[in-house]
Amino acid sequence: MHTMPSVHIILAAYNGSKYIREQLDSLLAQTYPNISIYIRDDGSKDDTVSVIRDYIADHPSSKKIILLDNGGENLGCPASFYRILQECPPADYYAFCDQDDIWYPDKIKWAVEKLEAQARPDKPGVYFSGCEYYTDTGEFLRHSPVQKEHIALTDVLYYTPASGFVIVFNERARQDLILKVNPGKELHDRWLLRGAACFGTIIPDTRRSATHIRHSDAVTAEDSSDSNLLRSFLKNEIGGTAMTDSKDCLAYFQQVFGQKLSVSQQQTLSLFTAKNTLPRQLRKLFYPHRLRARLAGEIAIRILFLIGKI
Repeated sequence: MHTMPSVHIILAAYNGSKYIREQLDSLLAQTYPNISIYIRDDGSKDDTVSVIRDYIADHPSSKKIILLDNGGENLGCPASFYRILQECPPADYYAFCDQDDIWYPDKIKWAVEKLEAQARPDKPGVYFSGCEYYTDTGEFLRHSPVQKEHIALTDVLYYTPASGFVIVFNERARQDLILKVNPGKELHDRWLLRGAACFGTIIPDTRRSATHIRHSDAVTAEDSSDSNLLRSFLKNEIGGTAMTDSKDCLAYFQQVFGQKLSVSQQQTLSLFTAKNTLPRQLRKLFYPHRLRARLAGEIAIRILFLIGKI
């Protein structure tokens, strides 16, 4: 008799008392029954922990919600997510969860079906779906962009096709990409997608499985026109350290996985991580593969290559 695969939902909370109850409602409303919810609070200054404990007390028949002891540590993102994955028991699959989103009922069901059908258990398998973006006042912003059917390393160098809250991954991905190595400071979604692109399978799903709440004070140019997005990229990426930090993360990924990478993967990473020279800048400037999904982002990164920022 086939056992229904188990799924651990990995929820890293911080100052989320206003929204986390609604999120937990949507998790318990999943049509897929074999789930457990592991929550780690990252030292909230509000009453997030009290809300979670009250929620658990209000649902005594449910043994699905486990609040982990944070040891008084504030780890930040993504380290809090990584800590949960280090402390929770094994499962077949894992799903990242933010504290202020709303999941649609079939989210986990769809993910498990796709992973069971398309991912090999002996290789990292990472699934992601689409989503919808709303403000915290209920105003619709946009749909997530449709992604390529086949996602390669070049697609996850300076771009993340999916945010963490729509990602579900298998035990092999947890072992190979998180438990057996130190993921460092790279965001959990990009780290997993890059690892799966190199060593396993990425499974995109065009269906939208969740609403992501963009708080009014955090709505960015990403939610508006390409022209605004381009201005934002140029302001933040030329003037700030975001892209040099991203280049450092690429170099760290290359260092961690070393000889496990294929020759072509090593060559690709070396082009984008090695010290700039004029020939290397020109090769990156005229690199034949698109590196970002939106035109504004692609223009911005080519400008950064041209001026030698990255």
